[in-house]
Amino acid sequence: MDTIIFGTPHPPNSTLTPYRSLVRVTNPAVEPVSLAMAKSQCRIDTDAENEYIQNLIAVARQYVEDVLDITLCTTVWEARYDLFPVWAIVLPRAPMASANVTVTYKNGDGTTASITSDAGNFQVDSRGIPGRIFPKWAEAWPPTRGDENSVIVRYTAGYGADGTSVPPVAKHLILMLVAHLFESRQPAVVGGVSSVPYTFDTLLAASGLGVNYR
Repeated sequence: MDTIIFGTPHPPNSTLTPYRSLVRVTNPAVEPVSLAMAKSQCRIDTDAENEYIQNLIAVARQYVEDVLDITLCTTVWEARYDLFPVWAIVLPRAPMASANVTVTYKNGDGTTASITSDAGNFQVDSRGIPGRIFPKWAEAWPPTRGDENSVIVRYTAGYGADGTSVPPVAKHLILMLVAHLFESRQPAVVGGVSSVPYTFDTLLAASGLGVNYR
C-alpha cells in the first residue's frame, strides 16, 4: 500500500516548459502607447516623421516583450513541443488571457487530433503568472508520436486588446526606448552614448513584469 504524504500547499513552479519554437500568430491590434505620446516624449510637434516614430513604437514594444518574456497587448501565440510533459505545460509570454486554448498533437500513426479548453478536455490556469495548462483530475495527456513538433499549443496572452490595462512602467519603458532610438539612428555614436541609457535598464530590471528577466 502506498504512503500518502501531506505537505504545505505552495504555488506551482513558474519554470517555463522548454519549447521547440514560439511563433506570434497575430500581432496586437494597437500599440501600448500612442503616436501622440511618443511624439511628446521625443518633443516633436510636426508630422513629417510620424511613420518612422510609429515603427519605432512597434520595435520598442517588441524589444520590451522579448526581454521580459511578456505580452503587452492581446496576441495569439503558438508554442511547439516534441511531446507532452508529465503534468503542466507552463506557457511563455505572460499574462495568459482568459480565452480558448487549442492543443493539436500527433498520434502514434502520424495522424493529428485536437483538444480544446472550451470543450473541457483539459484545465487552464490563466490567473497564474505565467499561465499553464494541465490534464483533468485523474487523467493524463494523450499519447503522442514523440517526434519533432508533435504538440502544438495555441493560446492568447496580453493585458487586453486596447492597451489601456498595460502597466504604466511598461509604457514608460517603450517611450524611453522610442526617444533613444529616435535620437540615436546609428549603431554607434562617436563621442557619445552608444547603448540604451542606464536609466532604461534600471527601470526594466525593477519593473517586476518579467518571469525570466536577469
